[in-house]
Amino acid sequence: MSSITKTNISNENIVSIVKKAFGENTAINKIKEIKEGFFNTAYCLTIEGSRKIVLKVSPPKHVKVMRYEKDIMENEIEVLKKLSSSVNVPVAKVLYYDGDRDIIENEYFFMEYIEGTPLDNIYDELNEAQRNSISSELGKYVKQITGIKSDFFGDISKKEKQFSTWSETFLFMIKELLDDAKDIRVKLPYDYNTIYNLIKKYSDILDKVEEASLVHKDLWKGNIFVNPQNPEITGILDFERAIYGDILLEPVCGFLLHDTAFMNSFIGRSYLEEDEKVRSIMYSIYLFLIMVIECSYRRYPWENCDKWARKQLLDALDELMNYTG
Repeated sequence: MSSITKTNISNENIVSIVKKAFGENTAINKIKEIKEGFFNTAYCLTIEGSRKIVLKVSPPKHVKVMRYEKDIMENEIEVLKKLSSSVNVPVAKVLYYDGDRDIIENEYFFMEYIEGTPLDNIYDELNEAQRNSISSELGKYVKQITGIKSDFFGDISKKEKQFSTWSETFLFMIKELLDDAKDIRVKLPYDYNTIYNLIKKYSDILDKVEEASLVHKDLWKGNIFVNPQNPEITGILDFERAIYGDILLEPVCGFLLHDTAFMNSFIGRSYLEEDEKVRSIMYSIYLFLIMVIECSYRRYPWENCDKWARKQLLDALDELMNYTG
């Protein structure tokens, strides 16, 4: 996908960083850019005969990104290593990471190649039973991921963004987004203080979350790989936005809240308790704030995307404003 955060890496530089990672005698037989994705640049490389690996490249330092997106590659590295060693979830193994920026002006890492097709590419072709099967399987995997706990909430790798309570964490996350909006004068449905104070009003409900769980936070269909012949999940990708927080972020940010098969597999029920409903509205506000603001940062060419996200944001804000309990 087109985005200003993506970097075109020359074949010459790809050869250089492959040799740095795997040795001077490593032969590259094929280089193919992976077009999916909106943030990082990725390439599928065939080396040493027929071995496939993936090169993932961060945006360059000079590209303005949102606050929560700064230096998030280290998040993904840490999470992938943790998952590979502790749970039975299909994720890529990290092969090599380089943050030196001596060959190119970007961080990058190599990981295993995951066979399969992004779920969003074939979802419309699946029947209801196949969709439910994938959702149920995903719920089981996500339950394992959120089963990893922490003694702090917030950012996985940046101590200055780690907190002892979920309300502190989530309010910080909202404030960062509003500051991003201020920086480039993004117009929102309500003024910034109104939005922040609306969330702050429900701090006590946020603090009913007492356990910090590992949350992927970007489980849209493009990050779920499946076998198109026998629709089963072959991999879960893109853990760079993961945090320690409320497990309810997963179904909200993954548009899975109304997926009965997923919810039953994930938390054992498809309904939400009253406090969970309030938190889900707040997380919807968070999600659609991101989508509205990032349209301006990434300069997406799709006007309808911005219009849709703004409508969803307004609806979520109004729902919380009109909440009576």
